[in-house]
Amino acid sequence: MPQTLKQRSLRMAAMLVPLLLAVLHALGFIPSSALHRVDDAIYDLRLRSSMSGTLEPRVVIVDIDSESLAAIGPWPWPRAQLARLVDTLFEQQNIAVLGFDIVFPKPDPQAGGDAALADALRNRPVVLGYFFSNESSASNLGVLPAPVMSAERLQGRPVRITRWDTHESNIPELAQAAPRAGAFNALPDSDGVVRSVPLLAEYQGQTYESLGLAVFRRVLGSPPLEPGFARAPMMGRRASGLESVNLQHDGQTLAIPVDERVAALVPYRGPGGPQGGSFTYISAIDLLSGRVPPAQLQGRIVLMGTTAPSLKDLRLTPVGANYPGVEAHANLITGLLDGHLPVKPDYALGYEMLVLLVSSALLVWLLPGFGVWSGAALLAALLGALIGLNSWLQVRHGLVLPLAGSVLMVLLTAAVGLVGRSWGFTASGELHTTQLAKLRVLYGVDQIATEQDRKRQPGWVWQELDRLRLRPGDPPMAIFTPLGPSAGLSSELRDELRLWQQALRAWRAQDWDACDVHLLNLQRQNAKKVLYRLYEDRVASRRSLPPDPAWDGATPIESLQVPQSRTGSTGHTMSKCP
Repeated sequence: MPQTLKQRSLRMAAMLVPLLLAVLHALGFIPSSALHRVDDAIYDLRLRSSMSGTLEPRVVIVDIDSESLAAIGPWPWPRAQLARLVDTLFEQQNIAVLGFDIVFPKPDPQAGGDAALADALRNRPVVLGYFFSNESSASNLGVLPAPVMSAERLQGRPVRITRWDTHESNIPELAQAAPRAGAFNALPDSDGVVRSVPLLAEYQGQTYESLGLAVFRRVLGSPPLEPGFARAPMMGRRASGLESVNLQHDGQTLAIPVDERVAALVPYRGPGGPQGGSFTYISAIDLLSGRVPPAQLQGRIVLMGTTAPSLKDLRLTPVGANYPGVEAHANLITGLLDGHLPVKPDYALGYEMLVLLVSSALLVWLLPGFGVWSGAALLAALLGALIGLNSWLQVRHGLVLPLAGSVLMVLLTAAVGLVGRSWGFTASGELHTTQLAKLRVLYGVDQIATEQDRKRQPGWVWQELDRLRLRPGDPPMAIFTPLGPSAGLSSELRDELRLWQQALRAWRAQDWDACDVHLLNLQRQNAKKVLYRLYEDRVASRRSLPPDPAWDGATPIESLQVPQSRTGSTGHTMSKCP
């Protein structure tokens, strides 16, 4: 009996190890990016399966599309032409509100253009657009709108609002004519997917609203905005944290729930684009040419943006790899109008801790006394309950709560209790080495290493550059560059590396559109990196080729050529996702 009791105590202690690891992960002491990605994938799957797929009649998108650019000319258009478009929308179509997913940071080179557009905007329900940035090389342009609340309202509160260093807004003449404006920044997650939009952002100690929120407030008559703080700590809720953005309208308080970053999840309705079936798209050239019947858009909320690939406002989202940025704002406005936005509540940590503790207690106390089949039944029932509860809370109540950590903890605890197996890992295979130093210029790195070099430095983080084929018929050889010791690597660099791995997977799958989106986001994070421009050129060169069934993404070494120079420049006039 003493031996049996000792064995049971050891087993129970071993079964508590997964709980300890899961708690440390939930608290952020040993965060697992893999678990976060699984939770994101679960959210994406549920979102796609629950999309309405119906046409939203209240919001219309005026599209500066490829046809409009071909007819009128490349962007930026003359401001007088845009003034005609604005007049058409208000005078012939009688729209309710116009929001711009566009910024006008520099004066129009054509004389009188800015004055014409300012006259078209003045005294009309218009919301201009602008964006913030944290790029060190960026400079401030244009005039910001008035803050939506004083900085003192959030001082002393544990609010993790997004903070920015620079802005690109509209020229003073337009900002004075249309003083209301909203930021069209999005919040890409570590995998580059845009799931959230910040409703409020902080810049130089002041608080500014997003484009979607600004348009929604304009529809309601611009009611005052107030922060909604949690009243008391409960289930892990951060006391006094911001849990909603409140609008006072018609004697009632409209509470818009936000997550800990003061952001809202975008309630995507469909796959996006003019053919996506979620919103009506009207080409700008059709309006200017009089091909749209008068009053067809009467009473509608109109957003002006672009789907033209050349203007680079296409984003990677849970529902599409080339999703128009303007439609993301349209989805947010629709969710605000319906009073239904999915949210990661501030008590998500408390919920996860409660689920972990209850699940672990059930398994630790019940599982040792069960047989294999009855234990498996208990495991299946517990997993079903966890997944069912989590799904019900998201689908019925819009609460997006963590699941992957709890499921993994349950599986590991059950494995210890039922089986007690141990796992090991093996690695095999040798890669050929060659003279790689001459390739440093091509990939824009200081060091190039092989798989063998990487294995000799297990404490370092490496970025894969390419897979080279030294001779026809040889297996590809992966080459890497060191980024630094794992312990000292910044979270920004880790996020960039995860996004780069997504780009490599898209490259090797011949998914050129997804690869382009990943590379665009990477260049926004690190515009000077030669590697990302190299792959952008490679994708462009392969787009015209038919899919290759034998393609494995490897590069024949004889095909590599080091260019004499690399130059590149970027300009921003349309909405972007910094």
